[in-house]
Amino acid sequence: MFRIFKPTTLRGNLEHKTYFEGWFQKIYSKEYNSSFVIIYGYATRNTEDTFGFIQILFPNKTTEIIYFNRNEFSCDPDRHIVRMGENLLTTENIQINTKDFKIHLKLMNNHVSKTFKNSMGYNYFLPNLPCYHAVLNTGHLVSGEIKQKNERFIIENELGYLEKNWGTSFPETYYWLHAVDPNDPKVSILFSRAEIEWIGKKFLRHVGHVRYDEKQVDIRSLNNVAISILSSSNDKHEIRIASKTLQMEISITHRNKVRFKGPFNGKLSRDIIHFPDSIIQIRLSENNKTRMLQLVGNFENLGSF
Repeated sequence: MFRIFKPTTLRGNLEHKTYFEGWFQKIYSKEYNSSFVIIYGYATRNTEDTFGFIQILFPNKTTEIIYFNRNEFSCDPDRHIVRMGENLLTTENIQINTKDFKIHLKLMNNHVSKTFKNSMGYNYFLPNLPCYHAVLNTGHLVSGEIKQKNERFIIENELGYLEKNWGTSFPETYYWLHAVDPNDPKVSILFSRAEIEWIGKKFLRHVGHVRYDEKQVDIRSLNNVAISILSSSNDKHEIRIASKTLQMEISITHRNKVRFKGPFNGKLSRDIIHFPDSIIQIRLSENNKTRMLQLVGNFENLGSF
């Protein structure tokens, strides 16, 4: 019951018949001008041998996925610790050792999202939504070493963030954007718009925030907000978010794209096209002042509005 008030906590509902829980760890490296992505979690309708999973994206590579037997998976919700075999994943350390790669990372200076409203607000109180979302850290520094076959990456105080989803399935139709300023961990944007199906009805919801000038604006709290998709193509998307107090024109230019696996009815079976290093330009107007934000981030566009 009390986990409703703590959306960032580890659920660990391993006995549910149709359920998933997953974490998205993003590291953007200025040194390599590219992203490292680590997605980990479990899906209860996967087979016994593929119950736990770790998906990894290295710069300029296709994604790698490793599965773990149900008996190799364990978690400690109180201390937010996930173990798969000999691999350890927490909010402070990542230790992954396989025959093809080794990852040893330390996460520091976490900007933890403590409010119970987090990204979805009072929607957390709606039972049995197909998918819930929360941001654990809006920004942290990552240091360590990553080895992949014959390549070695040294990570020194690069910017990262951590978010999670849980439920049964990703929304059938959604936008998702999460971008940061590589030079300033206090500047970022999170925006998602999805078609939600609940108790036989479908409705649109949006979540997110924009952080700049030492403040955070919750997009859900804007009065009379209007969201428009100005253009959409294989290479670029343009979105306008407008209210009486704040207006944003967001231009998303894609670079490379990759394919991850996402959850559907408690099973990791849906193909997700993901753009890990999109260039994000935001024209933000507030109180008759306009400023430009230059960010790098993730983008997904599944289905169509």
